[in-house]
Amino acid sequence: MKSEIPFKDHPTNDLFQFALSQSKSGFWKLPDENINQILDFSEDIRERCIVVIGIGGSSLGIEALYNFLNPKMEYEKDLLFLDTTDPIQLANQLEKIDLSSSMFFAVSKSGTTVETIAILKYLDSILHFSRDNLVVITDKDSPLQKFGESRSLKIFNIPTDVGGRYSVLSPAGLLPLLSVGVDVEELLRGARDIKRKFLSGGCENLLQKAYFLAKNVEKFDTNVIFSYSNSLRSFNDWYMQLWGESLGKNETGLTPVGLIGPRDQHSFLQLLMEGQKNKTVSFIQIEEMGTGLSIPNSPLPHLEKLNILNGIEFINLINLQADSTKESLQNIGVPVDTITLESISERSIGGLIFYFEILTTLVAHGIGVNPFGQNGVEEGKRILKEKLSFLGEKS
Repeated sequence: MKSEIPFKDHPTNDLFQFALSQSKSGFWKLPDENINQILDFSEDIRERCIVVIGIGGSSLGIEALYNFLNPKMEYEKDLLFLDTTDPIQLANQLEKIDLSSSMFFAVSKSGTTVETIAILKYLDSILHFSRDNLVVITDKDSPLQKFGESRSLKIFNIPTDVGGRYSVLSPAGLLPLLSVGVDVEELLRGARDIKRKFLSGGCENLLQKAYFLAKNVEKFDTNVIFSYSNSLRSFNDWYMQLWGESLGKNETGLTPVGLIGPRDQHSFLQLLMEGQKNKTVSFIQIEEMGTGLSIPNSPLPHLEKLNILNGIEFINLINLQADSTKESLQNIGVPVDTITLESISERSIGGLIFYFEILTTLVAHGIGVNPFGQNGVEEGKRILKEKLSFLGEKS
């Protein structure tokens, strides 16, 4: 993974020392954790359909990794997600699942997530979950763990000091991914590459970027990710949760926006070019996608001016589109940086995930907020539970 930034020469020692002080706990330790237990367990999973029951930090990271890799890797097993209480979407998803021959993973850090437990209760009324079809992944001693113990289910714990949105490289993400065939050891190797490079002083660009974003939080209060591959669509969703929940506190923060190129050149780019100049843009490009698709040298009547496309590989075209969009933004003074992945691989996406986890915590430190709480989200949950209790009393 390569990173290019235009903003340099900022004092970053404070940020680096902060990172060093955190580097033996929380998400930092996950790339080096022993995963033999989940490797052994996954060998016994024979079901062809793996279903994750979870929402937010319990599903977005898993979706980001799977949806980046699966179009290229074409895993033999299916990985599906039950992550909504929208009854139409839920019914449509359930129709795709052979309930009697699937393995389900109930993932919830707190063990009390309303959406997750609602879906779990519905499915349990049909299947009566047992050790044969349900695995629980949650905090130690959570209510969900106690439910699992009451059914003698297999239980895996998310480390206590790892928050839900930082948990994709813990059993919460690794076990479902491993169950469909993802090479999680390569995934962790990619994260470990970034971790070791950073801690040895080799990620100065990351520090410079974090310093710039934190220092200019009032001037540039929106950070746009412009990902030039549809395979990164779910990664954008994960980034927006990570960024929003980690940084949006104390009436400060940076608003996250996730775009896909070239599609959003034909929509949001107008706002970037001629709207308010309060945005930074991070481009994500992929050097090689391995398809070999190219545009033939075949002229079309009345479209001769577009013969400039002839013979160009689509991978080169999409990266030229990214470079052209980038240059147009740079020409009007928009702060732009670029992250380039070598290929669509477990190692690439593992490194990208860990890069953004480090970046998020550094920016949080720079703007003076705690990246690991989310009191704003908790307030909505509290109100919902009050409303549900009131409905229960009425009935």
